[in-house]
Order: sequence, then C-alpha cells, then structure tokens
Amino acid sequence: AGYLTGSIYYISFWYPRHMVRRRMGFFFASAGLGGICVGPLCSVLTSMDSKWLPWQRIFVVIGAISLLWSLLGPFVLADYPDTASFLSSDEQQLILKIMEHQNTVASTQQVRFVQVKMALLDFKVWLWTAIDFCANAATQVNGMFGPSIIESHGYSPQTAQALTALTNFMAFSGMASIAYTARILRGSSTAIALSNILTICGFLLVLCSSNPSVHILALFVFSFASPQPAAHGPAWQMCNLQGNTKPAMAAAMASAFGGLGPLATAFVYRDEDRPQYTRGHL
Repeated sequence: AGYLTGSIYYISFWYPRHMVRRRMGFFFASAGLGGICVGPLCSVLTSMDSKWLPWQRIFVVIGAISLLWSLLGPFVLADYPDTASFLSSDEQQLILKIMEHQNTVASTQQVRFVQVKMALLDFKVWLWTAIDFCANAATQVNGMFGPSIIESHGYSPQTAQALTALTNFMAFSGMASIAYTARILRGSSTAIALSNILTICGFLLVLCSSNPSVHILALFVFSFASPQPAAHGPAWQMCNLQGNTKPAMAAAMASAFGGLGPLATAFVYRDEDRPQYTRGHL
C-alpha cells in the first residue's frame, strides 16, 4: 500500500522540480511495462497442468518475483543524493546546490504537521484526488477487466491473457509520454482534457458498435489514454507544492482516496452485462 506513495516521494528527493514530471511518467509507465511481461506469463501459468488452481499459480509465481525483487532495495537504493556512494563528491554537491535552491533537500527536512494541515485544507489537493479517483476507475477497465472483455469475444482465456501485453504496451506508451504532452500542450490541464477526450472516444466506439474488432481497438485507445491523468496529478503536486511534507501528504491522499477508483469499476462491470458491458462503459 505504501509503495506508490513512497516511490513518488522518493523520486522528489533526487530531481529538481522541472525534471520530476518526466521521471514520474517513466515510473508510472513501468506498470504497463510489467503488464507486457506479466500477460504472457499468466497465459503460460493458466495453461499448465498442476494440482493448484490457475489463480493460485499466478499468485505464487508473481508474488515470489515481487518478493525477491524487493530484497534488492536495501542494497541498491540510496536514501538521499548526499549519501549515495555511487555519486562522486562533486556530483553530490551539485545536486545539493540545485535542491537547496528550491528548498527540497530531503536529508535536512523534517515532517512538519503544519504542512500536513495545509494539504488537508487545500482544495486543489482534493481536486487532484478526485481526478485520480476517476482516472483509476477508467484505468482499471484494462487492468482488471481487459482479459474478460477480450475473452467475451470468443478468445480463449490463455489468448486473452496474452493479448493484454498489447493493451499494456499502449498504457506504457501513454504514461511515458505525459511529460512531453504537458510540455507541447503547455500545461497539465490541457493534457488531461485531451486524454479524457480520447478515453471517451474509446468508450463511444464500444457503445456504438457490436463489432468485436472495434471493441478491441477501443480497448487499445482507452488503455493508452485513461492512465495519463493518474500520472499527471502526482507529478503536478511534486512540481508545484512547496516543502517536502505537503507534497508527500498530497501524494498519500491521492493514493489512498484516488486508489478507491477500481472499486467503482468493479461494481459497474458485471458478468451479466457481457460482452457489451454497456452499464460499465456509460
């Protein structure tokens, strides 16, 4: 539960504000990159003969990979730039000088409860949390229901899992592009509006056609567009909110409350609505 918030906060330790958005985009894009690998792997695991159920095999294998990978953290990740052994003294001083200029040297900052209060009372933080809630709800159409939607058009469960690699590639591309779209469109608000328009177009394609090929195309469209607002919010907060505690609190609120979006998705995408899922798309 703390991984997303902690990672967002950790990225802000290492980069000046104008570089955070691009790094945040690549961080969020890693979820899509993981999906590219995991989709075919799950397809293989579900087709194996075993005394375990398919979901049990997936839980054990994917969980073991995550556990082994996490054990590398204490040995690979340095706490702060000024304590990183892989940086030379000159490099440490250069980073410290840049971070001191914007008052974001994490190793000298303490948790300030006045900034926690400021985050809780800031309407912009709550607006970003609402945006994150809606973005997460839309994103989970691919993450949670992508295989079910593909399977409902006659594909086998193994093929449906494998095809999610393509939808996750679209999600990876969309997330990795957030810094560039925000720069080209001169702001996060315009970039979010464009991604939401593309997401709506994807849903309209599904609602206006019964062709399975159009449905798969629509899944690709909103797999590309729908995750982008969820990445723009934390990036904007880390770039624009002052201090260290307030951005961290804002990221935690977005993760805690915005992360409830998939619950809404689970209630509107019902098995009895297959294969159109009209209620969910609306």
